[in-house]
Amino acid sequence: MPEAVSPTVPLPQNPAVDAAIDADRLAESLAVLDALVDECRLELAVEGLRVRAVDPANVAAVSIDLPADAFERDEANGETVGVDVARLAEVVGLADSGDSVRLVLDAERRRLHVLVGELAYTLGLIDPEAIREPLDPAEMEYDCPAELALDGRGISRVVDAADMVSTHLTLGVDPEAGAFYAEAAGDTDDVALSFPREELAALSPADAESLFSLDYLREMARPIPADSEVTVELGSEQPVTLAFAVADGAGAATFLLSPRRSVA
Repeated sequence: MPEAVSPTVPLPQNPAVDAAIDADRLAESLAVLDALVDECRLELAVEGLRVRAVDPANVAAVSIDLPADAFERDEANGETVGVDVARLAEVVGLADSGDSVRLVLDAERRRLHVLVGELAYTLGLIDPEAIREPLDPAEMEYDCPAELALDGRGISRVVDAADMVSTHLTLGVDPEAGAFYAEAAGDTDDVALSFPREELAALSPADAESLFSLDYLREMARPIPADSEVTVELGSEQPVTLAFAVADGAGAATFLLSPRRSVA
């Protein structure tokens, strides 16, 4: 893939981070983050890029892991920086398909240089301590009894159907029927979908049913590729997790959403 050209702006001599990644891979990962948060902490290390972030209402969380082999070049020494997710996504969005995005961190001046082809953009960074504390990795892991897998298209279908009648929906697993189901009830209309075992990529059935905000699930569904396999973990009155691959399968993303306790 083409390298970013040398910019006219001066770069630090010994940058804390100097990494390059396919623009489409980075844009896809940023879209996942942008579904829930405006700003986040990027952890840039030899092992790759890692993000753990919680939405402002403390209802949902997102994680992204891009290992070093997801990058074309990854020279980092363990820096954590705060970024405006939407602004970084806008800059990366200027790249053409097949372009490489180079990220050069000037830690002393708290600037991230984003190089895309002939474009050199200097992004001011946010103090990481001013950003909401992310969840510990263990806090994104729940002992949910039911697990299943379906494609991103199925997730979007559930959201679109429920959106016709309500602002919330119930997700559950019926172990006797061997099926994953979604239900939403409105003032006058109801909708129900059922995915039997044979329509799922995988199913480990157990009694599970929880109510969730459709507003959050709608945002989560948007960046999930239609043909990607999504692993869903469910319990009763427990958070739901949606896990799927990013960056051409080289990275991993997870959404977590807390249940609603009652319908307003």
